[in-house]
Amino acid sequence: MSQLSQTTFLPQAASERSEAVTGSLRQSLQAAWLVDPKYDLLFLANLGWPLLVLFQWWGGLEIQSGISFWQIYFITTPHRWITPALLFLERDRLQANKTKYILITVCLLTIPVAVKISTGALTCLLTIDYIWNAWHFAAQHHGIYSIYGRKTGGFSPRRARIDKWLMRAFLLYVTFRIASWTSWGPSMSQGWGLLDTLFAAIPAGMILRELWQLRAKTVGRCLYFISVMTLYLAMLGAIVMKNPMMLLVLVTASALFHSIEYLAIVSWSVDRTQKSGKPTTALFARLMPRWGLVLAVFIVILGMGAWLMGSHLIELWLTANLIMAFLHYAYDGLIWKSPRRVPA
Repeated sequence: MSQLSQTTFLPQAASERSEAVTGSLRQSLQAAWLVDPKYDLLFLANLGWPLLVLFQWWGGLEIQSGISFWQIYFITTPHRWITPALLFLERDRLQANKTKYILITVCLLTIPVAVKISTGALTCLLTIDYIWNAWHFAAQHHGIYSIYGRKTGGFSPRRARIDKWLMRAFLLYVTFRIASWTSWGPSMSQGWGLLDTLFAAIPAGMILRELWQLRAKTVGRCLYFISVMTLYLAMLGAIVMKNPMMLLVLVTASALFHSIEYLAIVSWSVDRTQKSGKPTTALFARLMPRWGLVLAVFIVILGMGAWLMGSHLIELWLTANLIMAFLHYAYDGLIWKSPRRVPA
């Protein structure tokens, strides 16, 4: 009788343990994403960027210029202009730092206009834009990586600080390496070999660590990190190999990556605001349930307006877009500065 009982219940116990392990694994995988696997991989990790690079490479300059057109007017421009709109719609952010936002807005509206009127050129402002934009790119990529890190846990404060500066240092190095190479040409690239190798070791080591520590709940974080760092490693490789066409298509992919992930993380934040039931403006409360449609209409209208102004009022458009870029960088630095708790 004892043997019969063991024979009967052992398979059942093993089956229950297997189901428990499967259920735990499924829960860990669900916790790995900010939204869900499709959304995160397509819009945050942007795993399609290698296909975009190959498409541009095979299509040549004609295809690349066509993609750049859509990227500049219908992706990059809307992702910059949506930040002030959201700030004034979701008023709690504005009220938290009202004085700072007012001062920033006044300064960034008046100073560029004054420089344009006094000098008649935007050269100085474009230089500032490149430097500030480089920092903005690095901060945003690290910020999303940090959101994943806070969601999945396991980051000590010390590791978080080290990761922050290692990741940002590498991303900034590649961005300024691109600027030096395009400004001075391949002939001025001598002597960069050691620095290129040292900085390339940063993402290589961090990627190996992510893979070594890979768990079900860190899959989203790992894939996002690998996607970002591989793209920047590829840009550094294009410089080392002195391949301007490859660098051009990779830079376009990087701009798309940055803008798409920003629109995606904004949409994620809007969804969290709606689910939390936090008080906000009446207009924003009506827009949130239809956010996908609202965002699509915003992109189309702004993209068409940007294209028309760029075609007929180029100087006015460049000045307005530069001011909006500065506001975007500054507002973002305040909006995302204090990390919000990410629900599991």
